[in-house]
Amino acid sequence: MNALRNPFAAVGAALVTLLLIVGLGQLRVPAVVIADTTPRQEPVASTELVCPVTTATDALVSTVSAGVASLPTVTDGVGTLADLTTTASASKAEIITEPGQTVTRTIAGKPAPALLARASGSFAAGFGADQQIRSGQGSTRGLAVSPCARPLTDAWLVGGGTTVGRITQVLLVNDDDRPAQVDLLVYGAKGPVDAPAGSGIVLPPSSRRQVRLDTLAPNQTVTAVHVIARSGRIGVSGLDQQTNGLIPLGMSLLSATQPGTHVVIPNIPSPVRSAVLELLSPDADTTVTLTLLTDDGPISPAGLDTVDLSAGKVKVVDLTEALAGLPAGLVVASDTEVVAGVEVRTGEGADLKEKDATAGSPQLTRPAVVVGLAKNQLDHRVIVAAPDLAAVVRFELFVPGTVAPVWTLLVPIPHGSVRRAVIPVTTLTPTSILVITPVSGGPVFAGRQVIERGARGPMIALAPIYPTRATTLVPVAISVPGSSVR
Repeated sequence: MNALRNPFAAVGAALVTLLLIVGLGQLRVPAVVIADTTPRQEPVASTELVCPVTTATDALVSTVSAGVASLPTVTDGVGTLADLTTTASASKAEIITEPGQTVTRTIAGKPAPALLARASGSFAAGFGADQQIRSGQGSTRGLAVSPCARPLTDAWLVGGGTTVGRITQVLLVNDDDRPAQVDLLVYGAKGPVDAPAGSGIVLPPSSRRQVRLDTLAPNQTVTAVHVIARSGRIGVSGLDQQTNGLIPLGMSLLSATQPGTHVVIPNIPSPVRSAVLELLSPDADTTVTLTLLTDDGPISPAGLDTVDLSAGKVKVVDLTEALAGLPAGLVVASDTEVVAGVEVRTGEGADLKEKDATAGSPQLTRPAVVVGLAKNQLDHRVIVAAPDLAAVVRFELFVPGTVAPVWTLLVPIPHGSVRRAVIPVTTLTPTSILVITPVSGGPVFAGRQVIERGARGPMIALAPIYPTRATTLVPVAISVPGSSVR
């Protein structure tokens, strides 16, 4: 009755009760605490590189090498090169126990499982692994090299084709202990290719799968393949072989590349019989600007300074005349993201024909480590490019049993230019390690060339050079304590 007679008293009591409940809740629920307000870079504890190329026949031999460079920050850890398989037939792992050491696996006669190269401790900052495939005879004659790379969730392979006499394989590796699912989206000269068999490819744990592109998209003169991991992460590479009947036309390894609005291809060699640029804008019509990086600075090639691209269609641009027989780098600039690769061909007259391909390379934000260099009949060269600002890079060559480099070269690169270095490898086995370090100036991009001279003409191999991974980004940490109020 009193409450009815005095409604204000009732409302006031209710408000007091509510405030008490809220106050007690605030006291019993700690505030959200941000433990770290900014992302930070931390040294990596380990690194893992996937080596998919272990194909072999009686004539075709694959070689995979891994090693740890003797950098000042590399002091302790362990490295391994091992079969990626869950079967009991796996070969014994090769182990690296000290800086400067390399290990090699040679695959001959028959294919072997993909290989996984790992390093832990400070070894991770100086670790590298590279793969080579070679045949000196028959229809498989050719030479190709490629770095082993970290597994990815999204990558592109530019180049290859599925016409008569050409076999392009996509090599997919799942290095995880869980299954992975992958989609392969194929683009050709006329646009996206309907390839339903490329969707939902399942890779069991610790396995490799070789997918022939002609089973997905036959009769394509040129292709670009978008590799998307719907679950898990994937190591990816492409193997492209071409013949005319029994006459070899060459072999190349297609390294994974990424799209961008500023794509740099640093290593177009010379002399070559032809060089073609393969371009794709996946999502939108666009116009790209081409700039050649030469010994004398940047050049806009006459008639090719701009190229129009239609969305989803791979376009081929002949660079042979513009290069004029000189080595160069190339910058592809666009308002929208594009992917780009270059294919070169050699061999005229009595020489057997050969080819290889390279694609857009990442910037050397850290030292790069190239492993497994051997002399034999091979010449090793590196091209470095500085597209935006002048830069300086340092080359260091290490051989087993030495802590200090046996050869050092400091190379200034003018703006918009390329510089070449012939690497004086003397070891007859694949045990030399090359370290390329950006010292100062603007962004630097690098690629390597391997040339084998022979009576039937040279064999040539091209590959991008990747920086090592010494740090990883640790995201912001936020503490959200649980509440005791129910």
